Amino acid sequence: MANELLIDVGLTETRVALVEDDRLVHLDLERPERDSALGAIFLGRVRRIEKGLQAAYVDIGLSRDGFLGRDDLVPVRDLPIEQRLHEGETVLVQVIRDPVGEKGVKLTCQIALPGRFLSLTPFDPAVRVTKRISQDAERMRLAAVMQSLLALADQTPLKVTARLQRRAGDRRSARPARYDGADRRSGEDRRKSMGCIVNANAEGADKTELAADLERLRARWIAIEERRSKASKTCGAPAELWREMGPVGRALRDHVGAKLDRIRVNAAQGFAEARAWLFEHAPDHVGRLERFDDPAGLFDLFDIEQDIADALSRRVALKSGGAIIFGETEALTAIDVDSGKASARGAAFEELALKINLEAAAEIARQLRLRGIGGIIVIDFLHMESAAYRAQTVNALRQALARDPAPVKVLGMSALGLVEMTRKRVGEPLSARLFDSCPTCDGDGRLPSLPAVLAELLRRAWREAASSPPGARLEIACAPDVAALLDADLRNRLERQIGAMVHVKPEAGRRRESFQVTRQGR
Repeated sequence: MANELLIDVGLTETRVALVEDDRLVHLDLERPERDSALGAIFLGRVRRIEKGLQAAYVDIGLSRDGFLGRDDLVPVRDLPIEQRLHEGETVLVQVIRDPVGEKGVKLTCQIALPGRFLSLTPFDPAVRVTKRISQDAERMRLAAVMQSLLALADQTPLKVTARLQRRAGDRRSARPARYDGADRRSGEDRRKSMGCIVNANAEGADKTELAADLERLRARWIAIEERRSKASKTCGAPAELWREMGPVGRALRDHVGAKLDRIRVNAAQGFAEARAWLFEHAPDHVGRLERFDDPAGLFDLFDIEQDIADALSRRVALKSGGAIIFGETEALTAIDVDSGKASARGAAFEELALKINLEAAAEIARQLRLRGIGGIIVIDFLHMESAAYRAQTVNALRQALARDPAPVKVLGMSALGLVEMTRKRVGEPLSARLFDSCPTCDGDGRLPSLPAVLAELLRRAWREAASSPPGARLEIACAPDVAALLDADLRNRLERQIGAMVHVKPEAGRRRESFQVTRQGR
């Protein structure tokens, strides 16, 4: 079974696919016109305080203000937000969620700088290790190593060379701003309170590798603080201080680990970028990097194009004969497990339901990650009388979700077979990145039926004629398919009923439900 990272660099889009055990488990894409600010650090200016929401709207220079909740301030205190911030104040914030629908980005003051093995938390001294590392002994080892490295770092000032400054800069803006935020400790004091979050890539990493990653992140943070210090002398907020690296470097940082067998890139520029990153950050993986010669066929290796098509469909077929069906709303995502063509009765159906539910649990976990679905999720599994079978299904779902890098929480199964869960919403869903809303139905997915539109049109004509003087003439402008129903016989009957002449005007660009009845003449 292959574990590969495929990087498809095109002229207008870069796609990254993570394949585990020959199956696509993660997909990311980036386009210049949809440049994500996720992870970027800004100096923002508080635009307004919403006491009812206990949140602030912060201008960070994007088209919409960002949302900053009270619980995302530092330090965390049980005080109303109006006592922590005021309008016009500048704050150091990081984007933790891209815009969703009409909502702007979500912000936090609890900065986390991501690296290959860990994320540096400048305002939180705790050392945390991800639960995706299942072995307790390994988690304890990593925590002890990082505590010793951070303690040593507190006593060792880091000299920021010009090379480190360039490395730490990544993609940053030179626009200045003034900082006057809540955390007013000196830079040295802040550095002594740094902590970290160790990610799953650190499993098996030695102390030297972890120390190098920590050094790079400390250099990056010092460079950010220097930019903030320079910016504080002017009044130019909002300002961008740091932004994530490009899609190739980000993919390598997030996914290169001991379990990765091969890295394939299909373009010279992307290959050179990947090779340079690996030489600096993961030299033991340079031998696993390959240039894929066919620029158009990289995603055909594991039938990934079909997996993408499935991730954009409402219905996903299961090998057992069942299916899972996705329905997304503003409030939540509903997932229905359907028995499909599979059928049985009595005890045999109970066994069949368990088989389908177990397969569905694994596929749901995979689809949630591929589709980028977050928020509240309700899953309607096939009903099973056996409490043991219900528990087995929920456990299978939890195990499948354990590999998801996004935080998830799964509740138990109700008597109706419903499972409630949450998954942290980070970026835009895959469908929002690849689809535009239909201009005909505004993304609703439904059109009024022709008989319904025709009946409403006739009622409108009757009302318009009733308020018109005798002998008036009505003009009905409507879509061609509606006009086709208004044949000579129906038009004559309408004219006799309302006592007015009727002229039908088909308009090719008009939507089905958008008709207009106007009075002509007297």
